Amino acid sequence: MQAVLSLFLLSGGIIKLARVPFQVEHWSHYHYPLWFMSVVGILEIVGALALISGIWNRYLAIGSGVLFVVLMAGAIHAHLFRAEQPIVTILPAAICLILSVIVISSRL
Repeated sequence: MQAVLSLFLLSGGIIKLARVPFQVEHWSHYHYPLWFMSVVGILEIVGALALISGIWNRYLAIGSGVLFVVLMAGAIHAHLFRAEQPIVTILPAAICLILSVIVISSRL
């Protein structure tokens, strides 16, 4: 589960850092500055690598799980309140948030 979650979030971080056009378009709806997309991308990449390393080190798993809970809560907020998008748009972030909570609870 950690590997799947980390691969999903790693790809999201790379897309943000590369400023892929569709991601820049999505980001404009959230009304956050574009530099913040790079910060989130870096956090996703670092967190994904820590989550992979967390397979062998429970503290890295717990720490990256907490990071992703915060990031995914922010993503849900951005979709629903900043961009006022339909609730279905939060599904990927909600699934990642739930998986992050499972990672944290399984490693405590």
